[in-house]
Amino acid sequence: MFEHLDDPAPLAPTPRTLRAVLSRAVRLRRRRLVSGFALVGAVTLALGLVIGLTAPRSHPAGQVSAAFDTHVGALAVGTPVPLVNLADVVFMSDRRGFGLAFHGASTVLADTDDAGQTWKVVNDSLPADLPAQLEFADTAHGYLWGGTPSAQGTVPLWVTSDGGRTWVLAPVGPVVSDVSAIGADVWAVVGTRPISSLSATDTYPATVEVSLNDGVTWAPTATAPPVAKEPGISVADQDLELARITPARAYVLSFAPASTTGGATVGRLGYTSDGGQSWLERPDPCPRYFDVGQEMAASGTDDLWMVCASSPSGGSQAKALYRSGDGGRHWTLTAAANAPVLSGDVSLPAAGGLPVGGYVSPYSLGHENLAVLTADAAWLFPDRSGVFQTTNGGHTWAPVSGLARAGLVAGGSGNVVFVDADHGWVCEVGAGLWRTTDGVHWQHLDS
Repeated sequence: MFEHLDDPAPLAPTPRTLRAVLSRAVRLRRRRLVSGFALVGAVTLALGLVIGLTAPRSHPAGQVSAAFDTHVGALAVGTPVPLVNLADVVFMSDRRGFGLAFHGASTVLADTDDAGQTWKVVNDSLPADLPAQLEFADTAHGYLWGGTPSAQGTVPLWVTSDGGRTWVLAPVGPVVSDVSAIGADVWAVVGTRPISSLSATDTYPATVEVSLNDGVTWAPTATAPPVAKEPGISVADQDLELARITPARAYVLSFAPASTTGGATVGRLGYTSDGGQSWLERPDPCPRYFDVGQEMAASGTDDLWMVCASSPSGGSQAKALYRSGDGGRHWTLTAAANAPVLSGDVSLPAAGGLPVGGYVSPYSLGHENLAVLTADAAWLFPDRSGVFQTTNGGHTWAPVSGLARAGLVAGGSGNVVFVDADHGWVCEVGAGLWRTTDGVHWQHLDS
């Protein structure tokens, strides 16, 4: 991830390394914000003093940040959380959401009930630290996974039924890579062997575990998806991705190479239309030199988007976007960003403005770099890049000008999430949170 362009095989960062980098990013980006506002603050100091004599007392964002970062010991429930400390957010509605935030060397769970304007501590002793990921089906039922692997190589799943105040270990694993909850119907895609810091020497089938009661009890699907998993470490071990369209229809994507394991062929993309009773293998469109990183999303059962990426190096990846209108049976190259030095001198015959800069899964913080809203509209936020948007089905991409005007500076890590075509958020580690209520105009939230 941090190697030079001439490194043919850069090492993937461990979760510990990523966590240290992101924690440092919080501090550095806050300093940049403070430096950027210093001149304006000096010019307006006199006016501010006059206004301050008559205005009601408040708690400036800088004071909130300083108090939060310097606090030692347990944080009380309800403690205000600075937006610049947020690392990952999810929303269940246009007002209610949860987020993971840095507090020194630990990770806290925060929630909001005002569309992200303010956040408060829910739990400061989570069972998994960043780069953990989270999913909430409603304000009570949530799921947490993907933190630093244990000494035994496990990455467990934790479940809450009280809004994150307490968590219990789910009987699935040993390695949980992705989770999707549609109401009380929850799926987890699971690797059945502990991960290892050594290079992977073989692949093995993955499984999908299902709970129909908010994560209380679990059972595997009747058949396993026809995909493989490697036991090597990636960021939060995201070598499997789950995309659910309805409670019965879902796709599982693997980054492991197709192979034969135990007499059965395992590929890279599987599809079920009957809740896992049966699975079909779908072709993976990514060419050999563009299949190191991948991310999948959909606007419906048949409309699939696949971002493919080359080996990462120097903050860059060659990228390609493929589209399918028939549920993954056939794919069409829609856009590409070529970087031959990263893709074995291979270039793809497409343009479109996809960014070379930035990483997608499994070299990103989570599975939420790509947000597809309709067959025409989608958003892409690669790690260490900016936010890009398409309004014509992925044929052309451009940086989101509204975010730039609202103060977002490219080069960070975070996620992009929408609850509908109008209400969305972009979280950037160390910089804060941005919100749109119409899909066009963006506001930098401040607390």
